[in-house]
Amino acid sequence: MSNLRKPVVRTVVFADVVGSTGLYKSLGDAVAARLMASVTDAMSTAVSQFHGQVVKTLGDGVLAVFDNNAEAVHACSEVQRTLANWGHTGKTPIAVPLKIGLSRGPVVLTPGDCFGDAVNAAARLSDSAGGGQILVSDAVMEGLPLELLARLRSLGAIFLRGYDVPVPVHQIEWDASWQNSQTLPHQPTVLSAVTQRLNLCWLDTSQDFSPEQSPIHIGRTQAAEFAVNDIRVSRQHARIEWRGSYFMLTDLSSNGTWVRYSSQDNVLALRRNECVLHGQGEICLGAKPTDPTAPTVLFQLHDA
Repeated sequence: MSNLRKPVVRTVVFADVVGSTGLYKSLGDAVAARLMASVTDAMSTAVSQFHGQVVKTLGDGVLAVFDNNAEAVHACSEVQRTLANWGHTGKTPIAVPLKIGLSRGPVVLTPGDCFGDAVNAAARLSDSAGGGQILVSDAVMEGLPLELLARLRSLGAIFLRGYDVPVPVHQIEWDASWQNSQTLPHQPTVLSAVTQRLNLCWLDTSQDFSPEQSPIHIGRTQAAEFAVNDIRVSRQHARIEWRGSYFMLTDLSSNGTWVRYSSQDNVLALRRNECVLHGQGEICLGAKPTDPTAPTVLFQLHDA
C-alpha cells in the first residue's frame, strides 16, 4: 500500500516574529523565550477561534492551515490586533511585530508538517512582509465577503524569493480603527455569470463584455481590449476581472484612476488599488473627475 498522502486544498498561514534573534540578545534568553511563547500562544488561540489547524510552531512563528480564506484572514487580523493591544497596554516588555503571509492551493498534510507550493508561497510572502503586515496572494481573495475585500490593498506584482516571475500581492488592512475610503456605500448586486454584462463607453466606442472575456485591459495601446487613445492614459492603465460574482477594477497606471458611481457623490481614487464595479458610473483615467478634459470611460452593468 502506498504511503503517499492525497493533496488537499487549504489556505496556508505562515507567521513569523520580526527580529527574534535581536530580541534574545536585547532581552536575554529567558525573557525572550517567554515572549515568543506568548506570541505563538496568541496565534494558536486565533487559529483555533476561527476553526483553523496549527500544523507546527517554529520557535518564533506558526504554520497553520484553514479550510477557507475568510476564516484565515479573520484569524490573522485578530492576532495582529491582539499584539498591537499588548504594545498599548504594556503587557510585553517590548513591541512584538509579527509578519504574516497567506497563500492557497493543494498541500500534503502529514503529522506535524505540511508541504506544497502554497506553503512555500506563504513563507515567501511572510519574508516580504514588514512588521505588523499581512500579505496575501491572489488565490486568498477568492470567496471573501465584500467587507473583507474592502480591506485588501493591492501592492501590485512583486518578486518573491525563489519565483521567476512577479506575483500579485495584496495587503490586509487589519486595524479595527482603519477607515477605508474605497469602501462602497452599497453592496453590489450579484448577478449570474451567465447573464451579467459590463458595458464600457468612450466617445463613440461602446462595447459589451461578458465574464468569460475577462481580464479586460483598458489602455492607450490598440492591444488593449478597450483602447482609450489619450496621452494621460498608460499603455496598460487598468484591468477589469471577473471575481466569481462581480467585476473588479484594478489600477495599473502611473497617473491613477478615479471611479464615480452614478448613485453616489464620493469619488474613489485608485493608486495601484482596486474596487468593485456596480450599477453604472464613470472611470476617469490619468486625471481627476474635476478636470473637464479627463479621458472618461462610462461603465454600466446589465443583464444580457
